[in-house]
This record gives sequence, C-alpha cells and structure tokens, in this order.
Amino acid sequence: MADTGSNKAYVLLSGGQDSFVSILWAKDKFKVLEAISVAYNQSHKIEIEYAKKIAAHFSIEHTVYNIRDFFSSIAVSSLLNDSDHNTGHLNAENLPASFIPNRNGIFLTIAANHAFRKNEKHIHLVTGVCETDFSGYPDCRDDYIKAKARELSLGLDCRVEIHTPLMWLKKAETFELAHKAGKLKELKELTMTCYNGKERINEWGRGCGECPSCKLRKKGYEEFKSKIY
Repeated sequence: MADTGSNKAYVLLSGGQDSFVSILWAKDKFKVLEAISVAYNQSHKIEIEYAKKIAAHFSIEHTVYNIRDFFSSIAVSSLLNDSDHNTGHLNAENLPASFIPNRNGIFLTIAANHAFRKNEKHIHLVTGVCETDFSGYPDCRDDYIKAKARELSLGLDCRVEIHTPLMWLKKAETFELAHKAGKLKELKELTMTCYNGKERINEWGRGCGECPSCKLRKKGYEEFKSKIY
C-alpha cells in the first residue's frame, strides 16, 4: 500500500502499456492523479498523442513538457534517429540501441519539479519502470530508482517517494492487471509502445511487431493469454 500522506500522485505517462497500468494502480491508492509526459523529438513521437488519449480517458489533468533536441544534443540512441532498434548501443554494446542515458532520471526530475511548483510538501511520483522484464535499461533498476528518490528529496528539501508498481512484474502480469480492472480492451487500443510508431492493431495491441518493444509486448500477451484462456 502506498504511503498516501498526500492524496495526490503524479504519474509519468509515456503513452505505453506500463504507464497505462501504472495509472490503474495509482487510481486505487490516491484520490487525485496528474499525468506528466515528456516530448523529446523521439522517433515514435506519436506516443505523446496516445498519452493524451489515455489522460482524457481517465479524466486526468495532463501536462506535456517539450525538451525538443535536448537528448539528441547529448546522447546517441535509435529513438532519436532512424537507426536499427535491434542492434547494440554505439557507446555500449551490452545495452540496446534504444538506450538514452539517464532518460528516466531526467523524466523524474521534471515530474518532481512540476509537483514542487504546485507546492507539494510530500511528493508522490509514479512510474512504470520494471526490472523483472525490462529492455536492458540500467535506469529502470530498483536500486537506481531508490537512489533517485533520495537525490530528489535532498535537492528539493522535501520528501519525494517514487512508486514503481510494476518493478517486479512481467509483461504478462501487466496484461493481467488490466484484465482484472476491466481495461484490457483500452490497454490494447489506447497505448503505443512501438519504437517505430506503427498504429496497426494486433491481438496484443498496436505496433509493428518487429521492434524490441513490440516483441516484448507480444511475448507477454501470449504468456498472459495461455494463463487466462
């Protein structure tokens, strides 16, 4: 159970499956939610439009911060150009091509600053990062998130908690959570996780079916389907 000393939480909303399910979790723990998205000239920028659809579906106040070419000026990633998502990263072959150094850290800083500006004294952030079934991003790890919460608390001189309801869940389990909440259809139709930004609808959701994100989502749905049906 979340420590809801505050009745409000700020959800990082990418427009994808994990942030959608994070909203479902947060709705049960907090009375009021706000959604925050970050546009960074990502190749699959259509995900921001899906974030808007999700926020509208749940009637949640939604703010989009546009940091434009900030990432592309300091980092290399297939999400910032048209390179192959299925290769290793140019700066670290053990990491996927889609890795953007400290992306989650910067997103969380933006969300925390947003909440601080709203005069929150105990900031609750919710993010869909996951270590169990993650895509090789080091800033999705539990240790990193805990360290980030401490850093933000020190930097803002107020308590910052980062809630990660999906940290130890597989993609199949996130499908199951949406199913139990009666939101499986919406999860499939209203979310965009495809790195290529393809809107084609499949049994498991929208996407090209070939990029790493789609493959992970498809595999998770197949595991979910075999368990439920």
